[in-house]
Amino acid sequence: MTDPVNTYEVICRTCRTRFKVQLFDSHDKNLFVADKKDWYCEQCKRQYFKKQTTDLAAAHQKIGFSELTGSEKTISWAEKIRAELINKVKYFQQSLKFASDAEKQLSDQAFEKFLADWQSQPQAKWWIDHRQMTVRDISSRISAITDTLKNP
Repeated sequence: MTDPVNTYEVICRTCRTRFKVQLFDSHDKNLFVADKKDWYCEQCKRQYFKKQTTDLAAAHQKIGFSELTGSEKTISWAEKIRAELINKVKYFQQSLKFASDAEKQLSDQAFEKFLADWQSQPQAKWWIDHRQMTVRDISSRISAITDTLKNP
């Protein structure tokens, strides 16, 4: 048995516009959600995501990444993915321990080369296709780059 679809009128938290939403749980649960959740109209959502995308793009350009190409939605999604992946690289780089300064210097060169490869990827689709990349994948790639730097 499926619950009926219920339509509720809610108010946008930003612009105070009233609009309708459909909720699919029990009426009591839907009333709770309709009252307690912060609702945003489509226009306010678009403005928020546009600002977030612009802020991420500016931050990425400051560290050497180019502006992404693609549709507005794919660029917005790809900017978020790119931010997450850059954070994974930073996390991995900061977690490394080195026995000597030479090892640290070699690692830094490998990370620079790795990030240079990423900086040459301006298509939003590339970032979306690589969204499943893990710290382990990054580690493997850095390791391979380090090996090539050791044995040119």
